[in-house]
Amino acid sequence: MTDYFVVFGNFLAALPTYLLNGILATVYWLGESGAALVSILCAGLIIRFVDQRLQSRAAFRPGRSGREASTPDLYTAQVTTAAILVLWVISQWGMGEPVPWLGTAMWITGTIIVLLVHMQEHTLLWNMKSGIAIYSLAVIGSRLYLGYTAQLTADQWAALIGSSESAATVIANPRGNVTTIILWALWLVIPLGYFAMLLQQVLINPMSLVNPLAGASELINRYRTRR
Repeated sequence: MTDYFVVFGNFLAALPTYLLNGILATVYWLGESGAALVSILCAGLIIRFVDQRLQSRAAFRPGRSGREASTPDLYTAQVTTAAILVLWVISQWGMGEPVPWLGTAMWITGTIIVLLVHMQEHTLLWNMKSGIAIYSLAVIGSRLYLGYTAQLTADQWAALIGSSESAATVIANPRGNVTTIILWALWLVIPLGYFAMLLQQVLINPMSLVNPLAGASELINRYRTRR
């Protein structure tokens, strides 16, 4: 009986350490997976509040006597968002900073804009999704290139480039300037181009002075019914 009390006492004494280690492990995991989790949250908001609305609007078919005609349930917008999310999560998994958080910033910015701006909703949403898809493909392509060239020997570089002298020069200059170009593209060019595209799309139409958050259909309906 005494042994059980000793074991139980040792367990209670070690319990704070176990709890602390569990908390630290959770914090470390959240830090490593934080970018992916935030991106998933943004995609969920888009699917729930934006894709669903636009998909319902696209599937609407007015019938006779003002009633809505029956149309098959389609989830094209939702599936597109989910597919781009999967592509992004795969591309950024294990990728070094700051690429995961740059992509997450693209998700956050795009989500905020499509939730608040209702003018040109469909075009704005498509530009947001296509921009993230392009960035994801660029990340995957860069990883494939860097992974492939890292395994090449000097002889293989010579066969790839054409001469041993050129291969030596390329190897001495971190695989030419390609790596530098890739980093500039992933860290600066593509994200800035994405943000500029969204900003241009937001500012392409003047804001309504009556209802700044109104969509085009709401404004048209207001003009038609105004007396």
